[in-house]
Amino acid sequence: MTTLGLSDTVGQGETNRHQFYVGSEVAYLEIYLNWGSTSDSLALTIYTPSGSKIGTFRDSSDGMMDGKIHIDIDPDGNYVDRGTWTLDVYGEKVSSERSYTLNLYQY
Repeated sequence: MTTLGLSDTVGQGETNRHQFYVGSEVAYLEIYLNWGSTSDSLALTIYTPSGSKIGTFRDSSDGMMDGKIHIDIDPDGNYVDRGTWTLDVYGEKVSSERSYTLNLYQY
């Protein structure tokens, strides 16, 4: 397992673009965005190395409203795409600067 992570802040209407390199023979990815407050709302958009949009995810996307987004990318027995993945964090409803952590786990 390889872990890549960072901490940053985002304001209302801002988008922070983060890029992570995923090597070969990675079976699946886990992505965690944690801002720890249900009073603010962040959105996470995930793009593959080829630029295809996997989707835009919000707090409720993982079934819980807890100030966190947890997304698994598991390509049905194949390896995930090798290359630079792009993760956009958007301040959808933020009262002031919201700090967050973003972690990507490669298995």
